[in-house]
This record gives sequence, structure tokens and C-alpha cells, in this order.
Amino acid sequence: MNAAEAISPFRTTHPVSAGHRRDRVASFDDALRGNLGKNPAQQARASAEELVAITLIEPTLKLLRETNGAAAPFAPGDAEKAFGPLLDAEIARRIVRAKGFSLVDRVASDLLRRSQSVNGAPLRATSNHGIDAHA
Repeated sequence: MNAAEAISPFRTTHPVSAGHRRDRVASFDDALRGNLGKNPAQQARASAEELVAITLIEPTLKLLRETNGAAAPFAPGDAEKAFGPLLDAEIARRIVRAKGFSLVDRVASDLLRRSQSVNGAPLRATSNHGIDAHA
């Protein structure tokens, strides 16, 4: 493989996925740290949106994209394979920001409750994984 093939966005091994995943994790970390000026409810909502988008929606969209069994003229091309994860990330963000996405609401309320219990009163007994077994 020459240098031009190594940096081409259309090569067959998909270089975006590993770097994209690191970028999304960094984005989640930034979301956790960058929300310091917001009120706690807004912080919890933004963090919950990122968490659900990264851990649930994006992998689901990726799986759907990978199981595309379309015939030759309708099969995904090189450009779609290269930029598919970026599209998945944007679609995932839009889905979790949609009004009425109850999983995000639940995660946000749990984050808010946990942050208030850490800042105010002592936490209740938790399991080995740090998850409140009594919630």
C-alpha cells in the first residue's frame, strides 16, 4: 500500500471507526466537564443524551448499516462506508434530543439524583459495580 492509499478515506479497512470511537468518548468526557456552567438538571440531561447516543443508538445504527444485504446497484459504496459512522453519530444525537425519549429522561433523573446524593447526603449501599441495588 502506498502513502496515497494509506490516507485515502475510501480504502477498504475502515480507519474512521476506532478514531471515531475515541472522538465520541472524548466528546462524552467533554460533555461531562463542559457543562459546569449549566444548572444540574441541564448537565444531567446533556450527559444522559451523550451516554445514550454513544452506548445504545450508535451501535444499533451501525448494526443496521452492516446488515445491509442490498444488491449491487443499491449496495453501500465506498463513500457510504467511509462516512457512515459520522452519519450514525448525527442521527443518534438527533434521536436522543427528540422530545419524549424516555430512556434519556430516566438516565438524566438517575444522574441528577446520584449527584445530589453525593453532594448532599451519603449514598445508599451499592453493589460491587457502584450501581445502587436499591433504586
